[in-house]
Parts: sequence; C-alpha cells; structure tokens
Amino acid sequence: MPPSQTRRGAKPPRPAKTGTQTRISSSERRESILQAARAVFIRQGFSGARTKDIAAEAGINEALIYRHFGSKNELFDSAVIEPLERWMSTYRHIGEAIPRTTKSEDRLALLQRTTIEFMHEIERVLPLLGIALFASEGHGGEFYRKRIVPLIDRWAERTRLSIAPNARGADLDPRFLAMTGLGISIFMAADAYFRGEPFDYVKAGIGHARLMLPMFEPDAGPTAKKGGAGRKSDA
Repeated sequence: MPPSQTRRGAKPPRPAKTGTQTRISSSERRESILQAARAVFIRQGFSGARTKDIAAEAGINEALIYRHFGSKNELFDSAVIEPLERWMSTYRHIGEAIPRTTKSEDRLALLQRTTIEFMHEIERVLPLLGIALFASEGHGGEFYRKRIVPLIDRWAERTRLSIAPNARGADLDPRFLAMTGLGISIFMAADAYFRGEPFDYVKAGIGHARLMLPMFEPDAGPTAKKGGAGRKSDA
C-alpha cells in the first residue's frame, strides 16, 4: 500500500516541514472553507450538507470551521447568500442607453450586449441561486422576499427607463417585462445545467435580444394615424 494512503483510502495529514512549512492566513483559510462549503451545498443541499463533509472537502479538521463560523446557518449565509447579494447589488444594467438610439441595429447591438452579459452571469450564479431558493425552506422564502423581489423591482425600473415613450412596449407593465427577461435567462441556463451540457450564453443572449427587440422599436401606428389626420385637415 502506498505510504500516501491509509487503509481506508483517506489521505493522512501532511508531515510538518521544519522551518519551511507555509502557513496560510486566517482570511485564506476562511476562503478555502467557503469554497468547500459551496461545493458541498451544491452537491447535497442545505439539509444534507454536514460540517464534517465540508471539513473533509477543505482538508481540515471539523473544529477549525467553528473558529470562523458559528454555525452551519452562518456558513451557508456566507458561502451562498452573500455572494448572490453582492452580485445583485453590483450588476450593471445598460438598457438606459437604448432610448437614445435612432437605428434599429444600434438598439439590437445594445440589447445583445446586455443579454449576453446577463446570461453569462446567470450561468455563474445559477447553482447558488438554486440552493438559496430551494435547498432550504427557511432560507428560500426570506431570500426571495428580501433579495429577489427588490432585484425585480430595480430591474423593472431600469426596464421602464430602457423603453422610449413611443416604443411598442411602452404600454406594457415594466415589471412583467423584467420578470419575463429574468425568467427566460434563468430557465435557459438551468436547462443546460441539468442536461449536463455547456451553456452557449452568447447564442442564448443573441436570441433573447432578437426576441425583445420589437418591444423597443418605435410604434409607427399612432404616429402615422396622427400624421395622416393632420394632412387630411390641412387639405
């Protein structure tokens, strides 16, 4: 049997290196625990994850976890909830530039840029989002009310600013449009994730942008009618 393995197949602690052993900082240790926790929470969910499993994933003694986190709940919040909150608070929406465009191809280019970026971000945070919403009943409802609802509200306001008053989608509820866009993005990323296939976020973003473009295009109908009526009265 190789000396690097025990009879149970587990790796024994590394022998200390006199005078040359590298010590990692407290912040580095904390981050390594968070990375291990995310991996375990993704595989096993909140209820199924044990701190013992997380310690094994991180290659440390279980007691060391409690030097950095008071409980599994605290570890879950730090590993899963906080990264999502940072993403939600810092993600940039570029749609406000759309009403200033005069050409359809420029509007499409802006829409494609923002949808491709957003699809890519959704792919990155999807596993954490799924855990936050569905892996723990206690966390899911609170997280949705406190974080997802404000995100939808902010997205709706940005969507409203993205649509010119004369656009075809101007009379639609901005919150409906925001939820539609978020829903499409999340479901497309989830479809690839659960199929075990690479997510082509560029193709998905381009298709999503083309689908949305008509809502941002000028509505010529009322303008044409007003113009026609004006010309008729002048005649």
